[in-house]
Amino acid sequence: MEIQDLLERIENREDFIKFISYLIQDLKQNANEWANTNIEDYLRGIAAWVEDVDGLFTDPEDLAESVDWHFVATILYTGSRYE
Repeated sequence: MEIQDLLERIENREDFIKFISYLIQDLKQNANEWANTNIEDYLRGIAAWVEDVDGLFTDPEDLAESVDWHFVATILYTGSRYE
């Protein structure tokens, strides 16, 4: 199964956890397909995508308003500290 297919099927926390595991596996097996293979570039890529998201969706305000940005930031932060 392609990683994009898994992305489209995320509906709950368990799906999200499985997706992260698959993302790690995908990096190991397909690093040549990744534009950002180190943590700094990966985080910059995330920031750039979030900044550009307005042009990627038909109604970006709905997406921007429906996301719990504090929770997303908490995930990113705790991933840098949690063992």
